[in-house]
Amino acid sequence: GLDGYVGNGRDVARIARLAAERDAAKAASIAHADASAGASTSRLVGFASGSTIEAADEAFKASTVGLMTRQDFVARQEEIEAELEAKRAAELETLRAAEARVKDKRKKKRAKISSKLSFDEDDVDDGLDIDGACDEDETQQMDMPRKRGKFGALGKNPDVETSFLPDKAREEAEAEERKALAAEFLERAEAMKAETVDVAYSFYDGGRRAGGTMRVKQGDTIEHFLVKVRAALLTEGGTINRDLKAVDAPGMMYIKEDLIIPHDLTFHELVVTKARGKSGPLFRFDAQDDVRIQGNAKIERQDSHPGKVILRSWYEKNKNMFPANRWEIYEPGKDYARDGYRIK
Repeated sequence: GLDGYVGNGRDVARIARLAAERDAAKAASIAHADASAGASTSRLVGFASGSTIEAADEAFKASTVGLMTRQDFVARQEEIEAELEAKRAAELETLRAAEARVKDKRKKKRAKISSKLSFDEDDVDDGLDIDGACDEDETQQMDMPRKRGKFGALGKNPDVETSFLPDKAREEAEAEERKALAAEFLERAEAMKAETVDVAYSFYDGGRRAGGTMRVKQGDTIEHFLVKVRAALLTEGGTINRDLKAVDAPGMMYIKEDLIIPHDLTFHELVVTKARGKSGPLFRFDAQDDVRIQGNAKIERQDSHPGKVILRSWYEKNKNMFPANRWEIYEPGKDYARDGYRIK
């Protein structure tokens, strides 16, 4: 107010006039701000609120310091509102651009899933239109969980090599085939074990004293073969009968191609593995022994030599003398032919 002012009358009148103009300008500003707020609410969705009006007022107050004419006052207010309008428009454009990028990524992700190499092009989901866009309902359906079948929503491409991929049906079929082959192999093996063969032998104690052939099954072990040989030799009489009466099969040994054949091996194992000694196959019952091989040299063909049946006690006494010093225990898989020799 003017209480306590000591100026002249002209100053008092001037101050009163300026105060009246300021009050009128303030009233006009409030009315104009209310009208502008209503118009902005209809144009900008989500941006016209109490906070927007307050922001305009704060900006206006900060930029209107001192006395202004009504014309300058209104112009400044319109300038501030235009700046705020431009700022809100830029923010709205930024949000719309971000939303467009999200939709574009979603479309690309759908297109990538639909065009995987292991699936047929004809099976691609038809939810995309020509431009690859999808409506709002389809977007909601994509976000919902789907019930998957054997291969999910898509199937295998018949034109792509997929044999390396897991396939339960194929694996089950292969397992059944292996099972059938194993059963067939065992059946054939049992049939071979039941076949009878004639094995030549000679009783040896430094010289050949007796011998012959013994009929056994391929599935019989060497020990079983020695049991039958002992029974046959006991009928020979003489010193052989006396020597064999004091021993049983574990006290006897079977020597073939200068190899000591273990008692627990079967003839079938030696045949199917094509076991070889130092001078040829240990056993071939369908034909004579093959040509003796040493390096690449081919030498004369000879008949198979009968295996030696000896007493273990005789071997222990003479294992450091010829020919027992050349004998060694047979080891399956060992290449004896490499260090072989010609039988004389």
